[in-house]
Amino acid sequence: MTMKSINNVFAKPVCLVIAMIMTMLSTDAGAQNSERVLAPGVLTTVAPVIEEGETYSTPADLIEISKARSFLKWQPNFTPDTRTLFQRSLQVPLRRNVWGLEFTFKPFRMVAVDIPQASGKMQRKTIWYMVYRVRYLGKEVHFQAEPEDMEQADPRYTRFSNIRKDARFRYFIPYFTLRSHLQSKEYLDRLIPSVKDEIAEIEKVPGRLLNSVEMANTKIQREDAESGKGVWGVVTWEDVDPRTNFFSLYIQGLTNAYRYEDTAEDPQVGDEIAAGRVIELKTLQLNFYRPGDTIELTKDNVFYGLPNAVPRPEIIYTIEPGDNLKFLAKRFLSDESRALEIYQLNRDVLSTPNKLPVGTLIRFPRNNHERYNDLEPVRLHTTKAGETLASISQAYGIQVRDIQRVNMDYIAAGQEPTVGDLVMIPVNLNRLNRPDNAQKDIYKIYTLRQVAIMRLYGMNKFANNQWIYTGTNSPVFRTAENPAVTEIQPLNK
Repeated sequence: MTMKSINNVFAKPVCLVIAMIMTMLSTDAGAQNSERVLAPGVLTTVAPVIEEGETYSTPADLIEISKARSFLKWQPNFTPDTRTLFQRSLQVPLRRNVWGLEFTFKPFRMVAVDIPQASGKMQRKTIWYMVYRVRYLGKEVHFQAEPEDMEQADPRYTRFSNIRKDARFRYFIPYFTLRSHLQSKEYLDRLIPSVKDEIAEIEKVPGRLLNSVEMANTKIQREDAESGKGVWGVVTWEDVDPRTNFFSLYIQGLTNAYRYEDTAEDPQVGDEIAAGRVIELKTLQLNFYRPGDTIELTKDNVFYGLPNAVPRPEIIYTIEPGDNLKFLAKRFLSDESRALEIYQLNRDVLSTPNKLPVGTLIRFPRNNHERYNDLEPVRLHTTKAGETLASISQAYGIQVRDIQRVNMDYIAAGQEPTVGDLVMIPVNLNRLNRPDNAQKDIYKIYTLRQVAIMRLYGMNKFANNQWIYTGTNSPVFRTAENPAVTEIQPLNK
């Protein structure tokens, strides 16, 4: 056997072994880069809600004609006065096409990463993030003008109808705001380039993971509901208060639906464009809650939806020099023996019962906790103009003191509810007759606990999410002056 044939004999097994090793390495690399197969229920999808009424706004005064062109006013001889250009400018309905995007998200998560600082050093931080997907499935609502009399086809006499019509693509201009309800703090999403790659490695979503800026510059192509893969993005926050237990995420940009209200009593020519006009955008509110743990944030679980329990209304107090828990318990609760109870409630900000850092915000438990039954069933009544507790109690056939008892946290003693306020009406389930229409709001029964949760989250029903209309500057419509008092718009907003 020649030397060449010997080399060939040994070369073939060596090549085979090398080929097998390369195949194994490529298989491992492919497995690492492949997308993760998600278990059922991991993704939560919120379908776009497009209503035909959103294509139409209440007729308004077109001041460009009624004010600046008032000389156009005249009295016709053979035509109704309401058909003149001037009179029609006083009641101009605004119409528009409405579209929406489907929003799908994975559970809220936290990750500890090193973030580069301005000093050039790295700082270990806990980053909150959420991975999501948007899809454009079409099914838009467009309006079209149709003549009332098909024979005459006079364009002056027209009516409008809505039709379904799709586009080739839409843009998602994301605006995310995270709202911590108990702390009354808001957080806008941050662009953290050093974090996105690490999140992409953890989540392994199909396709590229986009941040908010990249998402805003990406066309969301129209896709089929069954096979469409959509566009994936990630939203991140840093420096979130570790005490954030009950929070909501507000998302704008999923639809172009809006509504407006003119607040100026007498607009004049020369006023700035849109002066005295408040515009509200349709916003998606997603609700979340998590067990509080200021030590190990990344080990916490964040749950989607409304919690089963919520802290009852409490007193908020800022510690001053010379304060101690016994003195505060005596002052606010009329019982100094409840000092340890105050400490237990504020262990997230107090290290020991004897050390009270000046300026620290602490909470006090309810003073009447022994008389509070948060499982008591109630109805919700929206106060109308001229109504008082006496008239409301008479309408429901109950005593005024019973209404005052369940509403003591929201209606002060001696005060009356204002228009739009929600008043809880206690219910005796044993005497409640079955209604003819069980879907009526008046027959929806809640517990005091559920109502407290709804008020905390600003919900109009006990649900995981809702579509609301909020301002263009910030989607949150609650005040942050006193986090102990739930100052929100009515739940039926």
